[in-house]
Amino acid sequence: MDKKSCVLTFGEIMMRLSPKNNLRIEQAVEFDVRYGGAEANTALSLSYQGDNAAYVSVVPANRLGDCALRSLVAYGVDTSRVVRDGDRLGSYVFEVGASVRGNGCVYDRKYSAINMASHAALNWDSIFEGVDVFYFSGVTPAVSQEMAIACKEALACARERGILTVCDLNYRGKMWSPERAQQVMRELLPLVDVCIANDEDAPSALGMTCVSGSLDNGIDERMDYVEMARQICEEFGCKEVLSVIRNIKSVEDSQWMGMLYRAGNDNLLPAPADSAGEYFFSPVYDMHVLEGVAAGDAFSGAYLHALLHGYDPQDVIDYAIAGSVLKLTVRGDSNLVTEAEIKAVAASAGGGTRVAR
Repeated sequence: MDKKSCVLTFGEIMMRLSPKNNLRIEQAVEFDVRYGGAEANTALSLSYQGDNAAYVSVVPANRLGDCALRSLVAYGVDTSRVVRDGDRLGSYVFEVGASVRGNGCVYDRKYSAINMASHAALNWDSIFEGVDVFYFSGVTPAVSQEMAIACKEALACARERGILTVCDLNYRGKMWSPERAQQVMRELLPLVDVCIANDEDAPSALGMTCVSGSLDNGIDERMDYVEMARQICEEFGCKEVLSVIRNIKSVEDSQWMGMLYRAGNDNLLPAPADSAGEYFFSPVYDMHVLEGVAAGDAFSGAYLHALLHGYDPQDVIDYAIAGSVLKLTVRGDSNLVTEAEIKAVAASAGGGTRVAR
């Protein structure tokens, strides 16, 4: 890939409301307001790393829609392809947990502009002009049946144009059932080049049984993730599969590592000719988490950056997980860390805490 290549992400951007100081929703008398969404977060992360990132969605043509898009444009994301239509910007309330009380999320996204939009609102021939990589997650087809159709049309158009396609399965149980997710995602995945699949994604979105989805012993079961990746590549034809693998002790304390699996010689990254079925693990990071939301989106953004810049496979997964764990130290959806900061963490495997003077 070329570092000047354009990555286009597709999904819903929402207003995020959070009670301050770890308060519960019932205690809140004011909310911290930010904007985000899986694909918007990934685009912003890429742009902050210095890459050419664009975003497409359906966003209402009102002041709230303007604010949402401004939160991306401020960091260099191209929003010129966004369709301005509909009446409502979706929102969600994110409650930061503590210790054994997990983070909470309440969606208020029904009847949002993208939820009500027709797939015909998105002209992919026009949207894909100048695009080299297309990224979406399982959240987007879960928005509505129309957006599921839009994802399939986008993937088909991307395949015709030779555009690389990347999908984070990103299963959301509050948006659709495993049965519906499997029906849709198993139809989309044969058009995907790179699949990102974490904890419960493969069992819920693909019906796979080779991984337990355990957050207690994920790292101990890391070879099960290799088998999951092998099966995804074999069944759906993906060229690479990546995973974030975790051991969660509490909201604040956890261990994180990454895995990259390459299906064969026709792959995306530099490799010897005999690298078929090769896999790579990152170091394990012992993390004290400030806020756990959107670390998967940060993983995607860092992976895409490494892909664009032609990193070697081990460096790819080391860089991707470093970007992800850095997000655990940043409040809000946006991973506001640079390439240099991610490289420093990857090089030190978490030890780079000297004050930058």
